[in-house]
Amino acid sequence: MPHPLPSRQILLATLILLHPPIGAAASPPPVVPAPAPRIANGAWASVLLERPRLLGPRAHLQALAREKADAYKALRGQDNLLAAGIVHAVEGLPAGAIAPHVASAMKDVARGVTNIHQDTWIWLENVALCLDLFHDAISETDRRAMIDWINPHLETFTDDENAFHNSTLSKILCYLRIAYATWGENPKAKAFRDHAIVKLYEGRVLPVLRELGAGGGFTECGWYTRGSLWHLVQALELARRIEGYDGFSRAPRFFYQRLAYELHQPYPGRWLYGCERYPCEGDGSYVYGGHVEYPRHTRTLLAQYFRGSELARAVAARQRRASNPAAALVDFLLEEPPDAPSGLDAVPLAHLASGIGRMYARSDWTDDATWIRFECGDFWNNHQHYEVGNFEIFRRDLLAAESGEYIDYGGSHAINWLIRTVAHNCILVHQPDESSWKQMRDGGRTPPANDGGQAKRFDWVAPTLEAWKAKRDSYERGDIVAYVNDPAFCYVAGDCTMAYARSKLSLWIRQIVFLRPSTIVIFDRVVATKPEYAKTWLLHMRNEPAVEGTTTSIRNGKGVLTAVTLLPEQAAIRKVEGYGYGGQSYAPERKTGLSEEAIRWRIEVQPPALRAEDLFLHVLSTADAPPTITLSRKGSAVGASVGEAEILFAGQVGGTLTAGGKTVPLKSEIRTGPYE
Repeated sequence: MPHPLPSRQILLATLILLHPPIGAAASPPPVVPAPAPRIANGAWASVLLERPRLLGPRAHLQALAREKADAYKALRGQDNLLAAGIVHAVEGLPAGAIAPHVASAMKDVARGVTNIHQDTWIWLENVALCLDLFHDAISETDRRAMIDWINPHLETFTDDENAFHNSTLSKILCYLRIAYATWGENPKAKAFRDHAIVKLYEGRVLPVLRELGAGGGFTECGWYTRGSLWHLVQALELARRIEGYDGFSRAPRFFYQRLAYELHQPYPGRWLYGCERYPCEGDGSYVYGGHVEYPRHTRTLLAQYFRGSELARAVAARQRRASNPAAALVDFLLEEPPDAPSGLDAVPLAHLASGIGRMYARSDWTDDATWIRFECGDFWNNHQHYEVGNFEIFRRDLLAAESGEYIDYGGSHAINWLIRTVAHNCILVHQPDESSWKQMRDGGRTPPANDGGQAKRFDWVAPTLEAWKAKRDSYERGDIVAYVNDPAFCYVAGDCTMAYARSKLSLWIRQIVFLRPSTIVIFDRVVATKPEYAKTWLLHMRNEPAVEGTTTSIRNGKGVLTAVTLLPEQAAIRKVEGYGYGGQSYAPERKTGLSEEAIRWRIEVQPPALRAEDLFLHVLSTADAPPTITLSRKGSAVGASVGEAEILFAGQVGGTLTAGGKTVPLKSEIRTGPYE
């Protein structure tokens, strides 16, 4: 047994059939500390003999109500299933307060057995929670009806099991809740448990975390990962506490380094109600919602698991109060006193998740920091966009952003704008007769337009890591080929060539030098297969920019971004409003038009003449008073002088950075830090 059972040892042993370990756990690398959670593995094993179970033993909840009296008083006023379940466990609820929750669950039962993406596991989870939290108030007939409705889903509910997709992580939590909620009265309870842990976690998700999870990155798009990873962390913590199954220990590098990832992912500063603000990174929304709290919950549980570690102490420095009542309820249930905060000075100012090809960098840890994101990885699921090479810039507000509004999954706006390269800060190469966008994620219902962007080179998404690796060439899009983070600068380069149709593009390598605190130099070498395939450099922003000569000025809130085009010389720079190209608009089909959060403007930079190879060189500054910027050439090297610094690029990848009388080589190498 992986843990000593508490009281009633023999009886519990007959109830809990623990899945044996996959094998002897590999020794974690030195940068991954040993876990040190306050609640030991298997500490809640006795809940399988009592009610409730899913939120912890009744005595545990009653103790929380005493220790967190103000938080408990606040949640008593909430009208939702979890809040009512907590109050019922602590002090009991009258039948009239319980009846609406049971009626809601029985309404889900009345739907019949379903196999609907996302909706099915939401309905199943609602019923499982209700059954557990109000077990003593539900008639035996209704309890039997709930279980009889739940069980056929093992065979029928086959959706939401893709190794790279958000809903698979949510389904793991759902099935574990079913298993523990019905344990002892449901002959299929263990089958739900094994489906969650053995088939979905160990069989599908875990191989992805081990192979592609360096730096804490996951293959789903950023917005969806924030919610689904929170579900997975809840699921693994529940399994650890109830049955002693430690799923975190199966991928310790991923889960520990995710703490560093979570520190870097949000934009600097605080947003509405004191919460963090996040980039979309694929499908998602810039609008405030409960989703902004999921990363905080995730890092809280992981920091408690790795209690005493360097990153746990760093996370403690970012501790804050909940921004809404639902998040406060989660804090009541799960948040423990944190480690003594260590501050963030010891945490590197950049973070690379090399498995998924994503990098974050910032100038410092203040709220006034300049923040950038760079994307250059492969394709795994349909919430991702065709955005290899894309970057974002934030200081005080969003300055260089990705465009589009995620209001539907498969409409014309989604298929021909939101997910396409034209809506991102990338390069377009226009081949007039290109047809690289057949059978898009809508199944081919929307006629695809030619935006000049990146190609769809695969048939459909792969269900497992093994299937993905078997067809890896078709999912290959880009690779980060250089990365180094120094206190004074960060250098990253990405080979974006494979993201495009081979019929039109021979090479695109993007190199970025972030000269702290406020200068970003972006150098693009683009080689088309034919000179007549016109190239366009894109930069998106929320408000109308001012273009004067080679300088573009962007303002948003208190933030300012100045972009200077050094190459191509005599470039054509034009500003464009809206979601259109080729004479056609792909704006969202709604009466209200564009939202207030819409990223509706862009600039397009084009060479003065058609040629096969073009160099694009831009210097962007978030400073209120940008430095003097000029073009530099030395032999075959080309670059920029920025104030007293000089950045030169030579060859396909690499160059030099000279500042303060010191020259540093920029090499084609990846130099990772302690949490990458």
